[in-house]
Amino acid sequence: MGDLLVRGGTIIDGTGAPARRGDVRVRNGKIAEVGENLRPEGEQELDADGAIVAPGFIDIHTHYDGSMWWDQTMDPSPQHGVTTVLTGNCAVSLAPVAPGGRDALVDMFCFIEDVPVPAVMKSVPWAWESWAEQRDVFNNLGASCNITPLVGHNNIRLAVMGQESFERAATDEERQRIYDLTLDCMRAGAYGVSLSFVDSDSKGRRVPSRLASAEEYRDLAIAMNEVGYGLLQYVPRFMRAESYIKDIDRVDAMCKGLGVPHTYAPLVAGRRNRPMAEEVLAHTRAVRAAGGRLWPQVSPRSGFDSRMVFDGSSLSFGAMPSWASMCMAQGADKVAMLADPAWREKARQEWDSPVFVLFPRKAVGKLLIGEVLQPHLKQFESKLFESVLEARGGHPSDVLAQWILDCDLEPNLVVPGSADEDRDFLGSLLAADDVLLGASDAGAHLLLFCGAGDTTLFLQRHVRERHDLTIEQGVRKLTGLNAEAMGITDRGLIAPGLAGDLTIFNLDELHYDTEKIVMDVPGGYKRFSRPEGGYRATVVSGEITQQGGVLTEARPGRMLHAGEQGR
Repeated sequence: MGDLLVRGGTIIDGTGAPARRGDVRVRNGKIAEVGENLRPEGEQELDADGAIVAPGFIDIHTHYDGSMWWDQTMDPSPQHGVTTVLTGNCAVSLAPVAPGGRDALVDMFCFIEDVPVPAVMKSVPWAWESWAEQRDVFNNLGASCNITPLVGHNNIRLAVMGQESFERAATDEERQRIYDLTLDCMRAGAYGVSLSFVDSDSKGRRVPSRLASAEEYRDLAIAMNEVGYGLLQYVPRFMRAESYIKDIDRVDAMCKGLGVPHTYAPLVAGRRNRPMAEEVLAHTRAVRAAGGRLWPQVSPRSGFDSRMVFDGSSLSFGAMPSWASMCMAQGADKVAMLADPAWREKARQEWDSPVFVLFPRKAVGKLLIGEVLQPHLKQFESKLFESVLEARGGHPSDVLAQWILDCDLEPNLVVPGSADEDRDFLGSLLAADDVLLGASDAGAHLLLFCGAGDTTLFLQRHVRERHDLTIEQGVRKLTGLNAEAMGITDRGLIAPGLAGDLTIFNLDELHYDTEKIVMDVPGGYKRFSRPEGGYRATVVSGEITQQGGVLTEARPGRMLHAGEQGR
């Protein structure tokens, strides 16, 4: 906990109120004074002349659950103004874990979030079973960001039911144990529970969260109501408006009469699916008008070119086990699998099945072929993959498998999403008071993209360039509004008594740059990171965690306790 005086800045306090000149004093990690011309009292001083002094940014949808054990900086989130991250989203966290249940939990977490299993198995200390034990272990390390964690519904069901959690709803006796374990996690500091209605595991099975009964779902909200805090986060079936809306109604029914807030991610906002997004948002607003405490999350990255990764990332093929296992295989094993007639037959069957996957198998011909290194394939460079399908014929699964082999496992295929971007629609969503900026997925899908930096993209594009929001509205979107929606009561605003988490920046100096590959994941794995965003300083509990884009040695962040906020 640090002592700091931030002097001479323009304070934007996170409420949406007009900016004002002033100083901010942090004493023992909490804001002690806000005013003009505060006199130094021997604390560290930070000159904010020409800069905005804002509350620390809150990223409400991350998956640092695994990587925070080998990288306590949570790079590059602090370099983009983030001081607090919400982990445990999408029904997966790393606690609680029952004796003997670690391998199944890690396999599920790593498959869903695209994190290498060896990195998690080797780097996570696994010195816990309960939620409270995990928190104690992590807080002996510290971090560059605070963590407000959710507990994954998959974890709870797996801990109580074991492998049968993948097969059925809970019995009455198991429901009671699930309720008791949820209550234990909440009392130990969890900020809520996360659910998934869409994910599958590496074997193609529905994750445990998807097999719960309505009564079991309701029990989760009752547990949160009993402790007096907590929210439900969930991933809806987001490919069709009908299923989207059914999942919204399902969770709203869980929370009815209990006052439990709930949030879903993502609300997908591209040009092609704008009618669906508008229908879902209209229904969301109807639920809110009827008393539901519901918040959709939108990312400013809606509509961007994304790489198809066939090495170390299985996200795109979640319910197609053959293709998913090929993606996770390495070297000679991958080559052998792609060439194996038995694998190809099973891969074709899965390709033709009606299961939902993110990979655009019905429109694989629309993938763009990037740089081609093999001279005999150069004629396909910069063309659509349909040119390969037409030239070779046969089942598209076989054609794609052979293309990956022919390209020496580097097929360089791109989903051209930038043409689908609708910045006007996205800007209107981000400007709405009932829509949250979230769904960054920072810490997950390491070889698909770097989710960290959404804060900078939002401020640069939608505040500075497009003026969809004023700077006061933009800061509130990243701070006070996210805190309010997530039930974070001791940060998100600049006011005496609240946490001394601050972000200092000049709006004109911010820059959102292209991702870069770094090789820092344990076991020799690589990931996408992002260059720093031009922030002058990021402060957590009065300690500077980054200054001028350079991380410091300070690790004041902690895994916070929802029931002890403000203490």
